[in-house]
Amino acid sequence: MPPTTFEQKLAHLKREAEHYADYLSDEEVEDEVTTKAHEEADFCNDYSMAVVVGGLPVVDEAKHGKLLNVVKKIFGQVGAVVDIHMPFGASGKTTGFAFVEYGQEAHANDAVRTINNFALDKRHTMLVNKYEDIERYQKTPTEFVAPKVDKFVEPKNLKTWLTDPARRDMFVLRHGSETEIFWSDKGELELDYAGDREKVNGKQWCSQYVLWSPQGTYLATFHPQGIALWGGDKYEKVGRFAHKNVKMAVFSPNENYFITVSETEQDAAIIIWDVKTSKMLRAFPAGKPTGAKDEVVQGLMTPFKWSADDRYVARRGKDVISVYELPSMKLLEKKSLRADGVHDFFWSPTDPILAYWAPEGNNVPARVSLVELPSRREVRQKNLFNVSDCKLHWHPNGTFLCVKVTRHSKSKKTMYTNFELFRVHEELVPVEMLEVKDTIVAFAWEPKGTRFATVHGEGQQRLNVSFYDMDGGSKSTKEVTLMYTLKDKACSHLYWSPLGNNIVLAGLGEINGQLEFWDASEQQSITVQEHFKCTHVEWDPSGRVVATAVCQPLDNSYYKFTMDNGYTLWTFQGKQLLEEKKDTFYQFLWRPRPRTLLSDEEYNNVVKNLKKFEKRFDQMDRLKERERLAAENAERNRTEQEFQELLEKRLAAAAARRAEYLALLDGYDSEDEGEYIVQSHTYDNVLEIKEEVVRK
Repeated sequence: MPPTTFEQKLAHLKREAEHYADYLSDEEVEDEVTTKAHEEADFCNDYSMAVVVGGLPVVDEAKHGKLLNVVKKIFGQVGAVVDIHMPFGASGKTTGFAFVEYGQEAHANDAVRTINNFALDKRHTMLVNKYEDIERYQKTPTEFVAPKVDKFVEPKNLKTWLTDPARRDMFVLRHGSETEIFWSDKGELELDYAGDREKVNGKQWCSQYVLWSPQGTYLATFHPQGIALWGGDKYEKVGRFAHKNVKMAVFSPNENYFITVSETEQDAAIIIWDVKTSKMLRAFPAGKPTGAKDEVVQGLMTPFKWSADDRYVARRGKDVISVYELPSMKLLEKKSLRADGVHDFFWSPTDPILAYWAPEGNNVPARVSLVELPSRREVRQKNLFNVSDCKLHWHPNGTFLCVKVTRHSKSKKTMYTNFELFRVHEELVPVEMLEVKDTIVAFAWEPKGTRFATVHGEGQQRLNVSFYDMDGGSKSTKEVTLMYTLKDKACSHLYWSPLGNNIVLAGLGEINGQLEFWDASEQQSITVQEHFKCTHVEWDPSGRVVATAVCQPLDNSYYKFTMDNGYTLWTFQGKQLLEEKKDTFYQFLWRPRPRTLLSDEEYNNVVKNLKKFEKRFDQMDRLKERERLAAENAERNRTEQEFQELLEKRLAAAAARRAEYLALLDGYDSEDEGEYIVQSHTYDNVLEIKEEVVRK
């Protein structure tokens, strides 16, 4: 049992310092012994919830209890008091000081703010300070040392790409030894940067994979020595993070932090960094696999997941979820979140809500829980029975949570699926259940809206696609409703447009790249296309262009795809804009855009009044088209003029050389027909004589 009183803490810390020397790190979350040792050590060293009270009356032992009760009553008005210690001096009387400990740091801060300078009586005024503040003041040096003022350096503008007058999107390509960034405008490409600065210095810009940050501010390039971040209009290096053989990196949603994962650095396999300062916040050793299928990416563990506001990063352990505060990387409230049997968890994309599920065990049903942080209040819990597996799918706006539950019969011979649909932003978080008898192959929320789509069926080539609406297709009815089902579609994956409504029904893998562009509202197919052996489908942030690609891993394990490698750009209506073949093609990534600053109401108002802006947009398009045609004509005229000038120059040079040649021959021109005498002769040759007898 850990110590509780203030005196016990001090004695425990001195007595057990050496005993806990090997357990002071909580880096290995999966190790329950290490975690408990760390939490207990933190508990002993933590005085953030303690305050020191001065100015109290000096009393003997007879009055000690009464004064203690008075102090406890006063400080109990702020919050629950865990312990009060009022020490005695050598004279047998109190020293006029007391130590008060709360259960929460916030209560200690409130006590300093509200009770400090409180008059206990006419002769005694209480002075309240944090214990940590007193320790810090004691360490203040006696001599003042002026702080060093660094020279102001103008920060680089990392958002210049958003000021493009044509509002074009960008993408990055990795193929062969090249890393290229292009502007894209209706299939017309303009190279922006291809590592020219590095090539001049005899270096390769990137030899491995690349990664955009979530809002497109940074481009991360992977190197054997670590990660480099690039930004600005000239793609200058803005960050460097030394971590050998990094195979995976994950940015936080607001780009303040990111995680690197190495497969060779066992003691520091996972490192969390501050992006702006390139400072390592904390390192963790390689963890043991904990069973969640989606935690393994390229053979590496990825147990950390970011909260939507960058305040927390969480990691799953045995029966716990360890939530760390940023940037301190200390456990939230010095202890992990209890989650018995937790198998997997995900943060809400918009709110500080963590959803996790735990399988059945010890006569306890499987369950899905939604927990709000930092209060640790359980927002909603749903018990589930006969569960084989669960998958959690948050709506991008955080309004809904879909739990895809794979169930089995009591005999465990029959499997079926049902969806538990949580309305997270509604009062009491109501849950609806939707049962589907078929095997679910794919699920996808509409990014802007209340609809979702599923691919289901028992075959491998021809499956069904169903569309549902969480609002029942009308404002009056708010219940999940089947809109319609498409039968026998060559579809295995779903890709919604970022703007919603349009969706690509993609048949990847064994279906060999069939693409159907579908209008969900009109319930009609726009067109059907094909990209043979397609492995990658991605919408641009504007929802105007879809990119499909055939990519191969850097280790060339899929060499058979080499002849088909490359990418194709399509409009949202399925019209092909561009097709490029690239040998050893590794990556195609659109550059993300920052989240819109418009509210939902403002966004809907813009969409509603879009026709008012059409004339202006059409005029801008026509002006741009005229400028393009004028530039093409000017380029053609310039090229023609250069050709004519070059031709005249070459003809003049040829004439000069011919004059010199004729001068050497005393004016005789062997190419002049007038210098020749033409004679004609006729010759008759008998080739054959044949006689025939003709009857009269």
